[in-house]
Amino acid sequence: RGELGEVVGRRVGGFDADEALTLVKKLFGNIPSAELPKRKQPTPIAQRSETLRYEFTSKFDAARLMIGFNTIAVGEKDDYVLDIVQSVLSDGKNGRLYKRLVQGDQLANAIGAENNAGRHPGWFGVQVEVLKGQDRRKAEAAAFEELAKLAEKPIAAEELQRIQRRYLASYVFGNESVHQLCDLLARGITLKDKSYALDYLDNLLKVTPAEVQAAAKKYLDAKKAVVVWTVPIDDAHQPKSSESKPAKTNPRRVLHREQPAKAAGTELDLTKAKRVELKNGVVLLLLENRRLPIVVVDLDIRDVRLREPANKAGLANLMGDLLEEGTATLDGDKISDIIENTGGSLSFGSAGASMKMLTPDADTGLKILFDCLRNPAFPKDRLEQVRAQQLSVIADVETQPQNRANMALRAAIYGDHPFGRSMYGTKEIVKAITVDDLKAFHKEAFRPDMMTIAAVGDFDADEMAKKLEGYIGDWKAMPAKEYKVAGPHKDGKPGEIILSDPTAAQTHVYIGHLGITRDDPDYYTLQVMDNVLGVGPGFTDRLSSNLRDRQGLAYTVRASISDSAGVQPGTFTGYIGTFPDKYVWVREGFLKEINRIRDEAATKTEVEDAKKYLTGSLAFTLTSNESVASTLQAIERYKLGFDYLAKYKAKIEAVTVEDVQKVAKKHLDPKKLTVVACGPIGTDGLPLKKPEDKEK
Repeated sequence: RGELGEVVGRRVGGFDADEALTLVKKLFGNIPSAELPKRKQPTPIAQRSETLRYEFTSKFDAARLMIGFNTIAVGEKDDYVLDIVQSVLSDGKNGRLYKRLVQGDQLANAIGAENNAGRHPGWFGVQVEVLKGQDRRKAEAAAFEELAKLAEKPIAAEELQRIQRRYLASYVFGNESVHQLCDLLARGITLKDKSYALDYLDNLLKVTPAEVQAAAKKYLDAKKAVVVWTVPIDDAHQPKSSESKPAKTNPRRVLHREQPAKAAGTELDLTKAKRVELKNGVVLLLLENRRLPIVVVDLDIRDVRLREPANKAGLANLMGDLLEEGTATLDGDKISDIIENTGGSLSFGSAGASMKMLTPDADTGLKILFDCLRNPAFPKDRLEQVRAQQLSVIADVETQPQNRANMALRAAIYGDHPFGRSMYGTKEIVKAITVDDLKAFHKEAFRPDMMTIAAVGDFDADEMAKKLEGYIGDWKAMPAKEYKVAGPHKDGKPGEIILSDPTAAQTHVYIGHLGITRDDPDYYTLQVMDNVLGVGPGFTDRLSSNLRDRQGLAYTVRASISDSAGVQPGTFTGYIGTFPDKYVWVREGFLKEINRIRDEAATKTEVEDAKKYLTGSLAFTLTSNESVASTLQAIERYKLGFDYLAKYKAKIEAVTVEDVQKVAKKHLDPKKLTVVACGPIGTDGLPLKKPEDKEK
């Protein structure tokens, strides 16, 4: 606490405070003060004595509910209490809404709760995404029942302590980043004052069970609620009810306020990392960072997706989501209890896992992480629950025009290669996957000789290497099973694919062809080209400045070939969302810019600005423990060396205007481009006629 207070009080970033203040006064001190107009007073909100309901149809496949309650302003005593209430309801798998609606009744795919206080009185929201086929009336009733329970009796002291411990850990994790520290102060002063920002954690830790009960009774009264539902068009047979904020695409993810770590104060020196290779083939990458009591572990297993058979598409994703649902010695609920009580986090997926813990809890996290990785039980009841969630995601994403267009492009480019199909699989395949399928695939794909573990944080590197070897050194790989991967289409399927969707609000356009691997010698020059063409900061790239700013054809437009480069070839992919009547114009404009960067040399200013951005922003992507662990993984995967940062800067700085045009001509081929559009347009590219237009 004292150390964190010292960091906040001394500086937020690598600068001298007195020098910075002198510069600020010089730049802004002569600006005359002005009389601001009187602030508008907030409109008084009439107290409700009965529930307000709204419902509207949606093109999405899942029904979604939002329940809202009027509350108070930031910094009032109950504001801290409502932050606790938010976490009691939706914090992790122990959150009451998650345990009831997702795990227990299996009515929902994702849930969330959020205290939205501001300078003026705000509101408290509850969100539920209902599983397809489930009764949304039951989901709404269950959500209100959980809110009522909070008002009926005080929460257990142990439950409150768990939530407060997580806030404490989150506060430490957040202070890893200068951006987060700066945001903490700026938001606190904007919403209230400096003392609010600095005293927030203390006030939160003082909240009592009785205060939680009182706040729930006062604010979360069903008679004072506003209930909003968005429902699929074919769900109109159910009575009017609720929903609004879409859930994240990962069905296991609980929605709540997060404190993302971005960049810390000082860039870590990657050349100090240690590499250790165990006898069973596991590679350890270890880098000490004692600035804060945080330990991050990132575990990556290569080629898992490539080992997934085409007739079992979706198996890898299902397996990854089930890893934390129980082992031979611990069930899923116990795993959640242990991890959430530490305030840290474990996450698992089809290609590995990650851990973030406070230093005193690191051993606890490591023990459970490797137990889940090595000994997953794949319990049948949890399989059915997670299967239902994955099926719901499949049904939902199949209705999203942007996703449909993206998948059509990938299928055209990759063909039978695993990257050409959805990671979620199909409904038919996922419904048929068994526990035996999961166990067999886990044994085949999760291999120590394909594993890299990057650990960054508050530890001694040699001691951490011994700990990790103790957990994983005796894991023996099974004899390797041969697997064949279909190569991507060399030339793709050039041409135009139009997917008509009368329900879409806009037309989503993807354009692309096969790209490069990460070891391509042109990779660094292509990064510069990408910034000139389609991913420059602040809408400075050619596509943004032309199609977005000058012509007003879209808000989002981008194109890149280097971003997706990996061991397997990536893609050159461009995207733009536009108006239905502008598709042909946008398509031609996109092709024009691709041809222009091939046929005309970029200006020296464009290239130099791109180079400065790439080298100057590097520090901001490498200085949280998590981002450094991810970078170490990339260094190992692509054999870049621990001196990668210096080499990266040198290679980028060496790029010339001539180099950019040369690689554009070499790697961008208009004749091989596939254009996919999904929206309210016909096969001729023109907008679909509305029913009233057809009658005329």
